[in-house]
Amino acid sequence: MEVRTLDFKGNNVQELTLDELRLTYQEKKTDQTPQFNGIFHTDLIDRISSIIEKNGKNFDIQTIFAADNKNKNASGVTINPLIEKEYGPLALQAYALRRVFTTIRINDMEDDETNTGMAIAFHQDGIQIAIGPNVKICHNQCILSAERTISNYGGDGKIKSIDKMMDIVDDWMHNFGEQRVHDQKVISQMKTIPCSYVDVLRLIGQLNVTRVVKDTKIKALKAHEANLGKTYPLNQTQISIFTENYLEEVIKRGNSDMTLWDVYNISTDLYKAGRTDFPNIISQNIAWSEFLIKEYEL
Repeated sequence: MEVRTLDFKGNNVQELTLDELRLTYQEKKTDQTPQFNGIFHTDLIDRISSIIEKNGKNFDIQTIFAADNKNKNASGVTINPLIEKEYGPLALQAYALRRVFTTIRINDMEDDETNTGMAIAFHQDGIQIAIGPNVKICHNQCILSAERTISNYGGDGKIKSIDKMMDIVDDWMHNFGEQRVHDQKVISQMKTIPCSYVDVLRLIGQLNVTRVVKDTKIKALKAHEANLGKTYPLNQTQISIFTENYLEEVIKRGNSDMTLWDVYNISTDLYKAGRTDFPNIISQNIAWSEFLIKEYEL
């Protein structure tokens, strides 16, 4: 039988199916409970899927991504040498994967442009879950309300109990129709707002100021950090990529103005596995949408 292998040295992010993820090595404490986050990543995906199914929604589990962040204290990937000896070099079964990201696509109330994505990030810091529109053509995940993102680590809003997190996911499903209508309304508003070249340059300037203030070591500047939210929408590298992508789109369109929705989609294209570190995908996504919602009073 051919054994699936993973090579994180060749590519820092590897793609798996849920069935393949089930075959990986599940780390346990001495009492046989999960080593990280109080639940195995496969069980987390299964529990969320069961809640979506219980609420009668039509859904599909998308590609699962695993990454190695090479953390010295708790690396995103480790290999069990005894299992590797049994199955062969780099065998899937020998890997303990601590950094996993996937999206569950919900097709109810979809339109020609979007359906709904439930984003799940499982990593060494904890668990993050969020829900919002998914743009079909480019698979861009949008999170248009901070109320539809939860995590079991971080600041005052963290949810310590896995059961409580699942209760919130269940609430999202109960209120799915109302939330979907809200998100479609926000998207419609974005499509009516023109964004000129000057408008986008102003936004890029604001992104840079936010990044500088959050990264600075100057105490006088750090005093203003609290007004900028918990995280920045784009880091320095991402701002450069966003700017390049925007300018390329300007050339492609022949210098015609875009809408806020067009500009938003250029940025959300960065919030994907392999382009943004897993713990930042959801938090940066909501930081950007909150910034735009406030800026344009959506």
